[in-house]
Amino acid sequence: SKWTEQRRANAVFYQKGLIDLSNIQVPMDKEYEKAVYHTFVIQCEGRDELKKYLSDNGIETAIHYPIPIHLQKVAKGLGYKRGTLPVTERQAERILSLPIYPELKTEDMEYVVSHIRNFLKNKR
Repeated sequence: SKWTEQRRANAVFYQKGLIDLSNIQVPMDKEYEKAVYHTFVIQCEGRDELKKYLSDNGIETAIHYPIPIHLQKVAKGLGYKRGTLPVTERQAERILSLPIYPELKTEDMEYVVSHIRNFLKNKR
C-alpha cells in the first residue's frame, strides 16, 4: 500500500542519516525482508537522556515495551528473573521509537536526525 511504502521510505531516510553513528543501532531490512516499519526503533546508550533532549526540542518519541515480557506480572508464574534473558533486558534499556508515520515531511526527519547527531556530538 502507499501508506506502507511511505513508511519504508521514511525508514530509509533515517537509516541513511543515522547508520554512520557508532552510538546508534538502526533497524535494517535483510535482503529477504520487507518491514512495514509500524515503528522505527533505534537502540542507543543514554536512551533516557536522548529521549529528554528530543522532547525538549519538540520531537515526540516513545519507548515501546520498556519491560520485557518475561519480567511482566503476567509472566511471573514462569519463574523468570532479571538476568534470565540479558540481551532482551539490555535492549529494553536502549530502545527508542522515532516518529515514522507516513505524513512526515523530509524537513521533519532532517530535524530529528540533526538533533540526534547534535546530542551525540555534544555528549562526547
